[in-house]
Amino acid sequence: MVVAGRANLAESAEAMVAALQTVLDGCPGATVLPALRRGNVVGALSVGLAPADADHDGLATLRAAAEGRLELLVLLGADPLNDCPDADLARRAIAGARRVLAIDTFPSESTQHADVVLAASAYGEKAGTTTNLEGRVTTLAQQVTATGTSRPDWMIAVELGLMIGEHSFGADHALRGVSTVDDVTALVAATVPGFAAATLDALRDEPNGVLSTPQQAALGEVSFSAPGRNSYDYRLVVSRKLYDRAVGTQMSRSLVNLAPGSAVHVHPLDLDSLGVSDGDDVKIVSAKAASVLPIAANTRVPRGVVWSPFNQGGGTIEDIVDSTAATTDVRIERL
Repeated sequence: MVVAGRANLAESAEAMVAALQTVLDGCPGATVLPALRRGNVVGALSVGLAPADADHDGLATLRAAAEGRLELLVLLGADPLNDCPDADLARRAIAGARRVLAIDTFPSESTQHADVVLAASAYGEKAGTTTNLEGRVTTLAQQVTATGTSRPDWMIAVELGLMIGEHSFGADHALRGVSTVDDVTALVAATVPGFAAATLDALRDEPNGVLSTPQQAALGEVSFSAPGRNSYDYRLVVSRKLYDRAVGTQMSRSLVNLAPGSAVHVHPLDLDSLGVSDGDDVKIVSAKAASVLPIAANTRVPRGVVWSPFNQGGGTIEDIVDSTAATTDVRIERL
């Protein structure tokens, strides 16, 4: 069993895929489970929200918007201005899209730029199912009443689906029969490959959930080679922490102060060679941009590497990341 996730947002995702390919070459019978950031992402991908190809993934979509090639950019619980590791690309995408439709629970930096915002109910305000990284489908019960006029996201999806169908290719007759969340569950079981066992009766009778059997997908072939670096530069590693500036965290009084905050971490010996002290502000310079952040000594960071947590605010490390580059190398300069 291999649990695979993206450890460095400052390098191409192909690096992780290439590493996984190497593991599977040595152990071809291994089962791979994706370590994804948000809950129920596996379920969303399994029922059809996966990109059709590399030309339609998240970064490609943002590039198309930034170049003015998108008539409508739909943000489904997404906040590119804080979710995307390339902050400059996210800003250009939001500005370049002709129209922006946001579906979210809380107002975020990205929804502030949307032409239309549809309020979706939060976790605990709606019933339904969730699918974990193993593919196990379990039920969720509504715990509290939704705030204001927000609606469960399935209602929003059905209404948008019917409106789009009527104005383009004919309304989907299956959607016309959906009036409750149980109808959605039954429709998924009846039409989505691998979810036939996740019927209403089976979910009701199995307290530990029902294991779906998503279709096997072949790992795309990639060729990744990390470029060399000189002795002056540091290789940048940007990764997520449990708590950051995600809007759900920021709206929770008990969680908002748990984010560790912005800083760049280096090995103590590298700190000495730079001639700076723990906590000093330094200038981090990449080929794309520069940012000022406090520096911290961290024995868990290898020499020659700079590590920084993602989406912590302050002097944003995301400003210097280039999503088109294989890796990001930086200089550290004293102020």
